[in-house]
Amino acid sequence: MKIIILIENSVNRVFPVGLSAEHGLSMLIEYKHQKILFDTGQTGKVVSNALRLGIDLKSISTIVLSHGHYDHTGGLKKILEYIQKPINIYAHPEIFKLHYTSFPIERYIGIPFRKEQLKSLGANFVWIRTPTEIFPQVFLSGEVPRNTPFEKADDQLFIKVNNQKIPDPMLDDMSLFIKTEKGLIIILGCAHSGVINIIKHAQEITKEKRIYGIIGGTHLEHVSSEQFKNTLANLIQFSPTLICANHCTGLSVALKLKETFGSKFQFATTGEVISF
Repeated sequence: MKIIILIENSVNRVFPVGLSAEHGLSMLIEYKHQKILFDTGQTGKVVSNALRLGIDLKSISTIVLSHGHYDHTGGLKKILEYIQKPINIYAHPEIFKLHYTSFPIERYIGIPFRKEQLKSLGANFVWIRTPTEIFPQVFLSGEVPRNTPFEKADDQLFIKVNNQKIPDPMLDDMSLFIKTEKGLIIILGCAHSGVINIIKHAQEITKEKRIYGIIGGTHLEHVSSEQFKNTLANLIQFSPTLICANHCTGLSVALKLKETFGSKFQFATTGEVISF
């Protein structure tokens, strides 16, 4: 099994010349006979990155969208145009909500395409609200319960309903769990539900307590120092074998994770291949 970071915010200079970085995230998960594209980045540069890494996205089995923000869904149209075939896309039914942020100014940050446009290019949306096993031992979280008291919602995010601003509950935030012989591999988009909430949810639905790997965006860059301290203490208790954070984790948080977990931590830049 391996996970390839097709695009995120940075590129390690040791990787092939010509790889692009952007504020966004897309990962290819190769597990048994499946190739799952998890998120699509912001602009479609993921297609050329994949080709430079020797990967033809026409071979993917399915697409999973972690949530409805542009930096995770903006590459979807170019991917569909490239693969030129119908494909299942697993997502929460509220992924097309009108997502906004107030930082640094009020702006729309939702999916930049109409659902009908994507369907005309071959997108077959499979709506997921509850935990679902999409392939043997591969689970989508569905909506994640928000039970951890110290994990707070991002108060800069809101949706518009009848032109009224409402705090965004981010119900569409989903993660992917793979149950292996060595424990769980947890794949995060932005972890808007809270990293600890997601881990506990993964343990509950898979009945597996061991945490083998945590890969993706943790959304810890702008949380309070108190929330980060509590998150770190809980992560230590889970004793993961490997943490490969990127995207919305932030460099300062990544440094603190490295100080805490040492060789168990890796900053997963564009082009990285994580093998299990």
